[in-house]
Amino acid sequence: MTVRLYQVDAFTHTPFSGNPAAICLLPEERPAVWMQSVAAEMNLSETAFLWPTRDGYILRWFTPSVEVQLCGHATLASAHILWESGMLDHSLPAHFFTHSGQLTAILQNDGIEMDFPSSPTKPAKVSPDLLTALGAEAIDTWQAGNKYLIVVDGEDRIRRMQPDFVALRQLPGRGVIVTSQAETAGFDFVSRYFAPWVGINEDPVTGSAHCALGPYWAKKLGKTSMCAYQASARGGVLGVRPEGERVYLRGQAVTVLSGELLV
Repeated sequence: MTVRLYQVDAFTHTPFSGNPAAICLLPEERPAVWMQSVAAEMNLSETAFLWPTRDGYILRWFTPSVEVQLCGHATLASAHILWESGMLDHSLPAHFFTHSGQLTAILQNDGIEMDFPSSPTKPAKVSPDLLTALGAEAIDTWQAGNKYLIVVDGEDRIRRMQPDFVALRQLPGRGVIVTSQAETAGFDFVSRYFAPWVGINEDPVTGSAHCALGPYWAKKLGKTSMCAYQASARGGVLGVRPEGERVYLRGQAVTVLSGELLV
């Protein structure tokens, strides 16, 4: 039995930028060990697996080494494929049932808007060794779930960071978001995301990180709707709108590959 497989660049309208995700459309659930093997074979930051259920689709995400509880760009890519392939009418929302609860995506004129859970931040002390490995001078440090959020002074510092990933992997951690207020016109804040502990040195564009970044910068800037840029080598653009315990993330996507998985 063959399985449809796609590669989609998310949070961009231009091929070979944004964050690539593999999307595997299954007729029914497959074993987790099989999904993990496929994700390792794809060797992208995330591979999404989805199969139909009542009122929507079950959705799970895997890095090359572990399953993750929430992934923004692969959710965006999954919704994009459902509409582009004709599996879902453009007028209908995409409903996903995940380890992080129900997620919904709606196709709009300027992209896809996703309804995600907010990730509250709290002040946190960060190890000096972590900051040294990141090459970051923090002006503020927070924790969002099992990730750190490090605020630095200046967009240029974000762009010039060259973390020591070998040193990072030797320290306790799961993921680190580094952010600053934007200086580039048209953007409110910029960020980068590092997660060598789960097999991703740097994630090109990280939707789930913006579940913490959105509420943080909304309060800091006094805004209810923002435009964010993730300043990785590939780069990506996100609309971010926090609302209560939810964060609405908006972005575009483009399919770059389609094929069949033969195993």
